[in-house]
Amino acid sequence: MALKSDRNRRIFAAFEAGQSLEQLGEYHSLTPGRVHAVLMAEKHKRIVSPEPFYRSLRAAAFSPY
Repeated sequence: MALKSDRNRRIFAAFEAGQSLEQLGEYHSLTPGRVHAVLMAEKHKRIVSPEPFYRSLRAAAFSPY
């Protein structure tokens, strides 16, 4: 069984790739409001989370190369 955090990361990646809230909600069986909440939480985690996954994203985002 996949973890909810993995699902949330996939939702954020798909949103960044151009999928709409409605498309994501339909695919994951979530309401658009819940998808929005997931996106906001993932955005926040990318800014402040000490988890290695999010730290690596921050490091890659701030790299000048």
